[in-house]
Amino acid sequence: MFKSIKQLVGNATQVVTLNSKAFALRVKGVQVSSKELNEAMANLKEAMPLVEQTSKDVQKSVNKMNFRNKPHLERIDEAKARIDDGMATINQMLTFRKKKS
Repeated sequence: MFKSIKQLVGNATQVVTLNSKAFALRVKGVQVSSKELNEAMANLKEAMPLVEQTSKDVQKSVNKMNFRNKPHLERIDEAKARIDDGMATINQMLTFRKKKS
């Protein structure tokens, strides 16, 4: 009987020890993950000014391109409107001839 109690206590001690080791490993894993997260955040903070500057440069280039292309696009729109008017006139003439026939 004492032998089985001793074995039961030994098994319980072993389970507690294993659980304690597993818990310690999990805590260490959380610490490592936290450290890696902090390093990643620091890298992001370091990169943000460069990203913001690049974004501003791209927007500036887009604005310049739009400004340069605006007269060309306006002329294209005017030409398209004239072509559409001409096509409508031709279509109207063709439709009128069909009705007359």
